[in-house]
Amino acid sequence: MLHKSDGLVRAGQVVLLIQQSEIACSDLDSRPPRRAMPNHRLAAALPHRVGLLLLVGFAAIPSGTAAQDYHTDIRPIIEGRCLGCHAEDGVAFSMEDADRAYGRRGKIGEMLLERRMPPWLAEAGHQSYVGDPSLSGEELERVRRWVDAGYPRGTPQRSTARPAPLAPFRADLTLDVTGGRAYLPDQGGPDEYRCFVLDWPRQTPGFITGFKAVPGNLHVSHHVVVHAIEPPLAQRFHELEGEEEGAGYRCFGGALPDRFNSRTERDAYDARYTNGVRELSRGNFWLAHWAPGMDGYTFPEGTGIAMKPGAALVVQMHYYTRHAPGESDQGSLLEFQLADEVERPAVNYPLTQNRWLNGERNGSMVVGPGAQATYEVSESLGDLLGYLAFATQVPQDSIEALEIHSANLHMHSFGHSGVVTLTDGNGRRETLLSIPRWDLGWQRDFTFVHPKVFGRDGLEDVRLSVQCTFENSTDRPVYGGYGSDEEMCFNFSYIAVRAAGRRSADGSNRGAPRR
Repeated sequence: MLHKSDGLVRAGQVVLLIQQSEIACSDLDSRPPRRAMPNHRLAAALPHRVGLLLLVGFAAIPSGTAAQDYHTDIRPIIEGRCLGCHAEDGVAFSMEDADRAYGRRGKIGEMLLERRMPPWLAEAGHQSYVGDPSLSGEELERVRRWVDAGYPRGTPQRSTARPAPLAPFRADLTLDVTGGRAYLPDQGGPDEYRCFVLDWPRQTPGFITGFKAVPGNLHVSHHVVVHAIEPPLAQRFHELEGEEEGAGYRCFGGALPDRFNSRTERDAYDARYTNGVRELSRGNFWLAHWAPGMDGYTFPEGTGIAMKPGAALVVQMHYYTRHAPGESDQGSLLEFQLADEVERPAVNYPLTQNRWLNGERNGSMVVGPGAQATYEVSESLGDLLGYLAFATQVPQDSIEALEIHSANLHMHSFGHSGVVTLTDGNGRRETLLSIPRWDLGWQRDFTFVHPKVFGRDGLEDVRLSVQCTFENSTDRPVYGGYGSDEEMCFNFSYIAVRAAGRRSADGSNRGAPRR
């Protein structure tokens, strides 16, 4: 009688299973498994053109209809896709030992088939992204057949395969957010937004070309936002820090202190510095950010974010202490890659509707108990030119083209799904990023293999949009706001400018539009 063992053909077995007499050899791997025929019926069913391939004796050939097995078919996927993180020196439990990893077979199959691992939230079919670790259709089918067959183990294979660990982020500059001191977040509530002011130490103009945040205590660090401060205002921000007890200052809504929410405080500051609050608001821009799931990243080649000597950084740390009462933050680091010059200056642009962040007060963002709600905002690329000119230090009249390099959707724990789109002047809409199943723990910048490039003419007719859908399973309303139990809808896109007359040290033109 014919029999199979772990999906492999063993010596002395006849294992060519024929689906129908018209089948060709190349069809065998694509047919679903069927029950094997008795020997005499199998021999009679073979057509002449494949009959000579019926091997009896000590031949061994693979059976395309057999179930996949762990060692032959699944282990190579783990070695090629998972060990970069799931290793003894990695960021997750180790799967280097094949037998120990097999002990997790049920969870491995589930996570791979549900596309929860490797962690990649972007829906396929819209864009090609840099560093996409998603399994191919063939690999997913292999996993499905293995699961359906009951996780056959198979015979261990000799393998020396081991992917290189994730490329280390090589920093040119490292700054300690709290100056080496421990900071205990406010224990009076679940959230605290605290800003720390750091001097930018470089004494010559230059560019940031890569960024990494390393929270000192992941139990309490919810996210990090870094704002760049114009040099004339650096000392003013240090003053704000010195006027509150303890390290840093409360900064619930960006780089400015919470106390400016009071009309009295704003008026007092404006009396000290004419139009002082407005100057502080206009004298900073969003530099970089970190949220759970993000790692260090190098910006697209030839681009960088401009920094001036004498500038400062305001680092907003969002601490969430509900699940880690009494725990302090210490050793939170910011790491930067640097260059003296780049071809195309850039900036991280945050797209949102600011009034949503006061949803309880103004009713602009409310998700009812047990309900879903969708919010969307869009902005013309032409309307971004003033902000981009300020942040990149490129005169607005010199900007000849814009490059959109990435998308990054950000919501909180009630996020359900979201999409980032571009719409041109003819109404054609292109999806830059679709996340059909939001997961707060795996956020990242999705960088396009090919950036979206738009010449200066017609920028006013091109719109960048973000749409967020929230699902509230509680019995209370959820409002837009900064808290972990509130919601927000952001897209962050890394946008570079191509400028007329920007020349490199060797005299070649920098930033001339290329298609």
